[in-house]
Amino acid sequence: MYYESISKAMLENCMKVIVRRTKQSRNLSVGMYVNHGSKDENVTNNGISHFIEHMAFSHENMNSSAKKMVGNLLDSGALYEAYTGKEMTRCCITSQKSYKSDIIKTLSEIVKLQDIAEERINHERAIILQEAETYFASAKVKTELAERALWGDRSLGLFVIGNQDNISRFSKNEIESRFKQFYSPSNTLIVIQGDVDPDETFNEIANQFDFWKSETESHQSPLLEVSPSVMGIGNSNRVNLTATFVGPSFRSRKRYAMALLSDILGEGLKSRLFVELREKRELVYSIYSYALSYGLGGYMAIDLNCRKDSLEESFKVIMDIINDIQQNGVTSEELERARASRITSTLQIPNDAIRHLNTTGRYALYNKDFFVDTEVFEFMNVTDEDIREVSKEMCDQSNMALSAVGTDSESLLTLL
Repeated sequence: MYYESISKAMLENCMKVIVRRTKQSRNLSVGMYVNHGSKDENVTNNGISHFIEHMAFSHENMNSSAKKMVGNLLDSGALYEAYTGKEMTRCCITSQKSYKSDIIKTLSEIVKLQDIAEERINHERAIILQEAETYFASAKVKTELAERALWGDRSLGLFVIGNQDNISRFSKNEIESRFKQFYSPSNTLIVIQGDVDPDETFNEIANQFDFWKSETESHQSPLLEVSPSVMGIGNSNRVNLTATFVGPSFRSRKRYAMALLSDILGEGLKSRLFVELREKRELVYSIYSYALSYGLGGYMAIDLNCRKDSLEESFKVIMDIINDIQQNGVTSEELERARASRITSTLQIPNDAIRHLNTTGRYALYNKDFFVDTEVFEFMNVTDEDIREVSKEMCDQSNMALSAVGTDSESLLTLL
């Protein structure tokens, strides 16, 4: 018999702690998740969350005590990772379970960000500006460009890397005051995954983080404004087009139907889009679809790469395939194949400690618990009619944004 369990605690300083006890695990994974990312920014401070990650969670920029502790863990074989996204900033350490106390104490030292040296800020500023140049010249820009076309220049539409002009001017005071306001216990969650005793672990974390207090400050809730638009950059013989449809948020059960619709359309060698546009018609080099849900909103995207002279025909075929699903639904074979693939992927999550940790952390930030069997149950309960209905709700041109690398916005407008 297989079962999962998690234990939760709320500390006196309002920091949440989750322990997922995995008795078969010989390593320990610990993640600190702060409910703050580019969704909480605006055009005047876009990029500050990512800048703070570099200052607070980069080994070289930590205070001397935290730097020494992280260094000792790295010397002992630990894995360390920090990341900023649209909705969160996270810091994760994986090590042998005998280092549990060292990891907890290290995280408690890392959050003591104060009196940052100006030279470190300027040093990191130069690195982040180089990162931004690399970012905007890479394929990474595709996803965020699609989200900008869908949601505009606020909240989830803002680029995580930030505005280069903002990066160039962020001051010591801005960074420290922002950290104090948002990177607080009440906005933070710690997840520990491994063979550890929950109560003992809760007490240890409470003792180490006792100094950290939450201040009573109001945080303005991020606003999501759905404003599908057309956005093209560059000029090339080849175009990378993304058609994005507004969909359900993470909190909606309809996201499971959206995920299966996405897989039927463009996941794998037997998907409708791949078979029709690449194998039968030879219109595209690559084509796939994906579904993504945030706490504030979600979407399904279809991404293709083709010659510019094939773009119009490719787009028409995509819309015809979507229209067919809206009119006639999907086959039982398509549904079962997509369902089986999603369930297989879900069942793999506990086999990957870092993925399991981050999935637990992400769900917890939405005040949800991640259990494999719950996810399997949700996918098993999606019907062909659910998929047809969600395709009707989502997939029309009034609900669609277009973004592209390789052609301009005016050319994209001719597709509509």
